[in-house]
Amino acid sequence: MIRPFVLFLTCLVAVVSAQEGSARSLRLLYVQAPDDAPASLFLVAGKEIKEVDLPRLSISTKRLALTTGTVRVYAASKAPTKDEPLPANAPFVDIPDGMNDPLVVLLPTGEAGPLAFRMLPVEFSRTKAPEGAVLWFNLSGRTLYSKLGTAQAIVAPRQTAIQLPPGKPGDVYHVLVDVAPEQGEEESVPLMRSSWVKEPGQRHLLFIVPDPDRKVPRIVAVPERMEPEPAAVKDAAKAGSGKPAK
Repeated sequence: MIRPFVLFLTCLVAVVSAQEGSARSLRLLYVQAPDDAPASLFLVAGKEIKEVDLPRLSISTKRLALTTGTVRVYAASKAPTKDEPLPANAPFVDIPDGMNDPLVVLLPTGEAGPLAFRMLPVEFSRTKAPEGAVLWFNLSGRTLYSKLGTAQAIVAPRQTAIQLPPGKPGDVYHVLVDVAPEQGEEESVPLMRSSWVKEPGQRHLLFIVPDPDRKVPRIVAVPERMEPEPAAVKDAAKAGSGKPAK
């Protein structure tokens, strides 16, 4: 009985070591960016300064490395220096200690200037949002009701939720999305009726945003092709599960 127990501890240590050795990092996504939005931003976290790209309707390709613990991240139009430090009103976001793979969503405030946005941190790790997951961001003032196959979710106004449709990659599932009735309405209002494919290696971010030209909000979809999982973490996980690593 001693030998299997020692083997179990060895595998457990391998998994923990691999996870601790993988430094966490931060990416950006600018939703409904104005036409004059910058193509990149400088992110500042302590002594770490990184220029991160801001592509349209996709997640940044570059990352800001984060230390452990709660980290405050500032955004700036240019890298701060001793002579020109960060302005006192620079936007910032606090990344909690337990958030391992944060995605910071930039939401425009409607004011003027390249930094006219607020920063919303969301956990985007594989454990929280695995392959095929759908992340809802309800930026409207109406509650959202979503049914993806058999998976159901209720997303309150200005809240987020993660849904994992059933089935394996390549499977088709039905999509029914409604919004809560407004004053004077008696029933929920259909927002989407469709069929989607659970695409391998992809996740989808869906933003419900108000539209002044419509009676109901509209959906802004941002697909994300997942990066390959680090080999060290994958092999350690297989060792911990008792399956031989390839």
